[in-house]
Amino acid sequence: MNPIVEDIKLKIDIVDIIAEHVELKRAGQNYKGLCPFHSEKTPSFMVSPSKQIFHCFGCNKGGDIFSFLMSSEGMTFQEAVSYLAQRAGINLEVRSQTGSPKNRRFFGTEMTEVKSGIKEGLFAIYKESLIFFHNNLKFSKQTISYLNERGLNHETIEKFSLGYSKNERDSLFNHLKSKGFTVEHIKASGLVNPVRKEAPSKLSNGVNSSGLSNGVNSNEHGIYDFFRDRLMFPIFDLQGRVVAFGGRIMSPLKNAPKYINSPDSIIFKKGDLTYGLNIAKNSIAQKGYAIIAEGYMDVIMCHQYGIANAVAPLGTALTPGHLKKIKRFSDKVLLVFDGDAAGTAAAKRSLELVYACGIAAKILPMPSGEDPDSLLKKHGEGYFRRYMSTALTPVEFMLRISNKSKLDAVRHMLNAILKCPDNLLKDETIRQLAEKSKINEAALREEFIAIRQKALKPDSNKQKPVNSILNPILNISRDEKILLSAAICAPEKSHLISTSINPEIIENPLVRGILEKVKTIAGASIIETGIETGIETGIETGIENRVFIENLLAICSSDEQNLITMLSINPEIDTEFADENIEGCLRALTLKNIEKQIKSATETGDIKLLKSLLIKKKNITGHIKGRSLAKN
Repeated sequence: MNPIVEDIKLKIDIVDIIAEHVELKRAGQNYKGLCPFHSEKTPSFMVSPSKQIFHCFGCNKGGDIFSFLMSSEGMTFQEAVSYLAQRAGINLEVRSQTGSPKNRRFFGTEMTEVKSGIKEGLFAIYKESLIFFHNNLKFSKQTISYLNERGLNHETIEKFSLGYSKNERDSLFNHLKSKGFTVEHIKASGLVNPVRKEAPSKLSNGVNSSGLSNGVNSNEHGIYDFFRDRLMFPIFDLQGRVVAFGGRIMSPLKNAPKYINSPDSIIFKKGDLTYGLNIAKNSIAQKGYAIIAEGYMDVIMCHQYGIANAVAPLGTALTPGHLKKIKRFSDKVLLVFDGDAAGTAAAKRSLELVYACGIAAKILPMPSGEDPDSLLKKHGEGYFRRYMSTALTPVEFMLRISNKSKLDAVRHMLNAILKCPDNLLKDETIRQLAEKSKINEAALREEFIAIRQKALKPDSNKQKPVNSILNPILNISRDEKILLSAAICAPEKSHLISTSINPEIIENPLVRGILEKVKTIAGASIIETGIETGIETGIETGIENRVFIENLLAICSSDEQNLITMLSINPEIDTEFADENIEGCLRALTLKNIEKQIKSATETGDIKLLKSLLIKKKNITGHIKGRSLAKN
């Protein structure tokens, strides 16, 4: 294993990383939770602190701390190493320059320099821009005055890293250039734009849509800052990296929008990120639900008043991407909307989304002309929490806004729960719908079935389930599974197994591939330690189980990793009887292979081969043990 990867694993516990994404509960020696990679109601996702691996027994995805981040956050391996190294306090830049030749190879060929590449460049640019905007704030009296008027204290301003973009054409661009960032990377960040010249007649006062005067000479690159004269709201991902900004204009210009966000990039998608989730995620997990407000200031004020589980979309309608991120921490939300017609329509549209994500929701319409920000400042935290207790279930909300169109509300609810993956949530909704609407529950269930059948597409358009024969993990014989379990869970037996077995008798390609890699690791250990003992006791390599598994995972494919983690967390053997299990499996697999050859020889009429095979079969069913079993 590469020393850098090894150092990271020694310093960071996989349980701590996964607990930031999944609510984990102790289950014996392991931890259990709902899988973040597929929808499920019963936890089948396991994390082993002793082996530093995870495995879901529902979707068969497994791996180590790096593969978890690669799957859950869409990171590359290099990005996962960079992020975890930063958390572990490991300076990769120094290690890549002054470390061992092995480290330098890791950085030079596999890593291609962790800080190179567009993603790492953008992360660095946004981090530097955050510092720049935050430092600007103290020089903008207008912005500080605005924040004071809005009731934000210094602690809150610092907590959310609020800042200010100067009312200058290219101050940020020049600052980033002075820090050594390339013009290409700065352009790719979306924080600057090329100047577009427009006819003065299009807009008043000779100002174009960028906010720049027509005819003004641009800099040598023809570039201007995207954010100018705006209160800046940094937007962070779940790892706490700033990936975008939202900006509120301070001196309104004609045709200039009040709020704008960074454009989408390879590190930012507006429909996936939720404002404040990086700060609120722990509180959401502890309280058991998230408050979804509508704006930045609503979220900030909630946190200032101690309501730390509040988040908001980024100036867009709620999306499945937002809900998917929130569901990592809780499957319950409180939707806070304005009490006007627009807010009511938005709440109504959101119902189908939350149900489709399997999330239980309540809705809190705000009093006329109020929002969480104003309500908290007028009446305080206590009043707001009492008001939160008046939140409506989706059924209550739909019936309340339906006026005299009760049947329309009922049908809307039945359609809303159509795609809900949680059968219990669907059942509870139908029960409440019957109770609140006074419509017979049986009639509602019949109507729901009719709606569902109507919505079903023809079978020819549906994706057919994958046959287990095509899934190597599901198509493993018991003997192969036990043998591989012994090799993984009893590393001291790995050399015995790998040298005693003829690869031809292993039918499953994953098992065969893993055993070949086990042989490589076991052989390397013998060369390194110079220790090898007899067949009866196997070898004593001195490899701890955790290190052995880490080394094995490092050279395996993703499918092989999934099988290794599955058998590591749920082994098919009792290691106390490993020798007996190994001997029995070797015998059974060898006999199975001979039976196949006997059948083939019989079909082809090869009498000589047939006699030879029958003798081998007779010998094996006798008392041959250990390494010679599979070598015959």
